[in-house]
Amino acid sequence: MRQGYRFLTSPRWLGLAAFALVAVLVCALLATWQQGRATERSAANDRIQAGAGADPAAFEHVLPAEVALDDDDRWLVVEVTGEFDTDNEIVIRARPQDGSNGYEILTPLLLDDGSAVLINRGWIAAAQGGAVPDIPPAPTGETTVIGRVYEPEPRGGQVSREDGRWHSRVINVDQLAAEFPYQLRAGYVGDLEASAPFQVQNPPSYRAWQNYSYAVQWWLFAGMIPIGFVVLARREAQGRGGVTTGKRSVAEELAED
Repeated sequence: MRQGYRFLTSPRWLGLAAFALVAVLVCALLATWQQGRATERSAANDRIQAGAGADPAAFEHVLPAEVALDDDDRWLVVEVTGEFDTDNEIVIRARPQDGSNGYEILTPLLLDDGSAVLINRGWIAAAQGGAVPDIPPAPTGETTVIGRVYEPEPRGGQVSREDGRWHSRVINVDQLAAEFPYQLRAGYVGDLEASAPFQVQNPPSYRAWQNYSYAVQWWLFAGMIPIGFVVLARREAQGRGGVTTGKRSVAEELAED
């Protein structure tokens, strides 16, 4: 190593080099994570778009009894047949849609094996003052629903019984299942054929491009750190008067013995 760069072996500069190395690794990990998130979100958008025109999948294949919802089955369109349990209808509060306040109404659909799946019958606008509006009753008798599969939302708030219906802030199957006398399937189904006054539940639209842009930023940071280290070392050597001028690169001077 050239005499002017022997300071790089000092504890201070060895510590700085170690810190720079760790910072590069952290940036690389964050960039990789953001790339993974972007890939997942892009795939979810593709499934949502593909499901709109696809034939319904077999419900028992997508949401079998006592089995968690598979990530690859989210947003698939399924067809399910059963009878609505109107005694256990659920009002999901504070669900804005298209800039308006409203509610989502879920009704359990009883299946042949004695279990049930929650059917999101759709979004309905709030009445004057934000009150729950008059809710049309669910169909009676055997009913077939074609809808999109959604994963449950995280737990939150309390489940309460008001005016003959259950009320909740979130659609969490485990949290709601504690109030029901039968097993609920792991996900829920948003009815794609909802009729007025209901509106079909809007599927999510993920901004995968944001994650891609974050990944690029983290890779840039990872590349700038070693460059910054070299620049600092160069300035330190110049301040010590130990750097010769000429056409050779800093990398050559650092590597020369």
